[in-house]
Amino acid sequence: MKNKMVRQGYTLIELSISMTVGSTLLILSAGLIHQVMRYHSVTRDRAHEHQILDRLGGDLRHDIHRAIAAQLKAANEVELEYDGNRFIHYKVNRYSVEKTHAQANRTTRMESYTFKRPIVGSFELLESPQLVSLTIQSPEEIQGTRKATPRRISASLSRVARHEIGEVSDE
Repeated sequence: MKNKMVRQGYTLIELSISMTVGSTLLILSAGLIHQVMRYHSVTRDRAHEHQILDRLGGDLRHDIHRAIAAQLKAANEVELEYDGNRFIHYKVNRYSVEKTHAQANRTTRMESYTFKRPIVGSFELLESPQLVSLTIQSPEEIQGTRKATPRRISASLSRVARHEIGEVSDE
């Protein structure tokens, strides 16, 4: 009788090939998960930035509509006058926009709209029609993404007062 060898297992070459394929798939999936997490983080930061800009835009428009006069203090600063002794001062800094309420030459309240990345902002006063405009943009781009487009917030000065005397209609 002849002895027949029965094969019970894998050869060393088969094991090393399967380990190499498994390791390669593991490394590729880890890299993919890292990219997905990074894009999620960038998307979350941009969504948060848009929320801040929306809140800033709403507050700025509300304040401009109620103001009776505006004065440009610098390219990144504007002061809104209400009734002769009430003012709101907006100033764009590197990472934030500061809003200061003042009455009778003393600060009554301060607010800050803070961003995660640096911003550049400039105010403009347009005479006809009387508009106050703020343009905000990020001077840097986030690695691997394109630069965000500038955001412009404009509002008509004294709109509430003009509406009350009938110069502005809702139509």
